[in-house]
Amino acid sequence: MSGKLDLTVGACIVADKKILLMHHAKLDKWLFPGGHIEQNETPDDAILREVREETGLEAQFKQYGEVNISPDVKKLAIPFYANVHSVGNHNHFCSYYFMSVDNVNLTKNNESKDLKWFTYDEIKQSNELLQNIKDTAMYILMFDAVSRL
Repeated sequence: MSGKLDLTVGACIVADKKILLMHHAKLDKWLFPGGHIEQNETPDDAILREVREETGLEAQFKQYGEVNISPDVKKLAIPFYANVHSVGNHNHFCSYYFMSVDNVNLTKNNESKDLKWFTYDEIKQSNELLQNIKDTAMYILMFDAVSRL
């Protein structure tokens, strides 16, 4: 992979043993909500903004680092996964965050054809999801189940 590299974020939002995916209007694929990190924006600010814009949800991070080095240093959420992938004419470096919500009522915007909460079995059996989306979604649903024990 070569060429332009954009910094992006993705939200793996779990509620009631389901994970949220959006059917991206432009790319015509089921993906995690998320998008580009804007100039002068932290990854945390970017993912909270993207989730709000794309789903109408107010999400919370599930993972923060254990180390609090100094009170004058802003602590950020820790991505549970990151990758570089091609989106056609450029690449994305994407940090994925494990997130939760209190309210599951969705508000779709023009960036998506649909928003849907998927169970583990629906993800596993789907033929319309990219393999990396399936693998990531199943992983985070299993991780969520174990963390609730």
